[in-house]
Amino acid sequence: MSLNSRDRVFTSLNHEEPDVVPVTDHIYRPESLERILGESGIRVNTPEKYVRLHRLLGLDLIVTYLDGSDVSITSDISSGELIDDWGIKWKIVNGMPWYLDGPLKTPEDLESYVVPNPHQDKWFESTKGILKLVKDDLAVATLLEGPLTKCWYLTGLQTFMKMLYTIPMELRKFISKMTKFQIELGKRLIELGIDLIWIDEDLGDVKGPLIHPNLLREFIFPKLKEMINTFKRRGVKVLLHSDGNIMPVINDLIQIGVDGLHPLERSAGMNIEFIKEKYGDKLTLIGNVDSKTVLQYGPIEKIKEQVIDCIRIAAPGGGYILASDHSIHIGIPEIHVKAMFKIAKKFGRYPIR
Repeated sequence: MSLNSRDRVFTSLNHEEPDVVPVTDHIYRPESLERILGESGIRVNTPEKYVRLHRLLGLDLIVTYLDGSDVSITSDISSGELIDDWGIKWKIVNGMPWYLDGPLKTPEDLESYVVPNPHQDKWFESTKGILKLVKDDLAVATLLEGPLTKCWYLTGLQTFMKMLYTIPMELRKFISKMTKFQIELGKRLIELGIDLIWIDEDLGDVKGPLIHPNLLREFIFPKLKEMINTFKRRGVKVLLHSDGNIMPVINDLIQIGVDGLHPLERSAGMNIEFIKEKYGDKLTLIGNVDSKTVLQYGPIEKIKEQVIDCIRIAAPGGGYILASDHSIHIGIPEIHVKAMFKIAKKFGRYPIR
């Protein structure tokens, strides 16, 4: 029996086998969007074109982003460096923003920082437009930031690390303040009708967690659990995006209620076979097609080999959504993007052989 995209995603999230392995990805850079669709002017906040691109690729799960959550430039600070609405400094390299530093450095900065109003309509217009076009057809997830991500962007990672030891009480209050902001955004998104909350919370690099797991358990995971519990009580599932090697904390993520884990970064040692065997009955796995090498440089036969390998390992029994192991970034040719999803549709039919 053939399922529509939304049903396909939820069947897999419920650890049952759909008709075919569902596919998704994070595609947000204008250069990638325009090359794939073959039109100019496509952005994550142009709902009609953005949806058309997802249908062209045959994606089952579409990711929406908060309006104003990208690098919204407000002023020049020097050649090639910019500052966004949050006060965060970026350097523009080949048209892409690269993080430099945040504005908050002292206890007084944390105390006085004014968090934006999460109830303003300005955050949600793109998501509302996409929901009108795809509701009950594609599954819809919206990306929110976790308790760690925006906090360390606002302080800088080194400053954040120092604050964990030097001003833990003040930092804890600030993390709570930023978490409340994300929770209120999520509640509104759920009221609008999105299916999934996708929390963007990079916890690791290629060597392991960015912060010692004990500190994550003390400062971050309780607030992440608060977010997850709030959203799941309102009837949605919660996915987590984290780059890097986060093997030491996967059990923690399961315990606080994460339903799906993305992107299973290959170069960071996220072995999908091991993760499927150990955690596949508790987590839906999303990703693992190498965006640094195979998707960038091909050849297509190599892409085919890796896509089939991911499906063979992770898809049996459900609980797998195919995607790259980060995003469709500007280094990936559109022909490789289209090939990945076409191959997945062809070889992802159940029963998996």
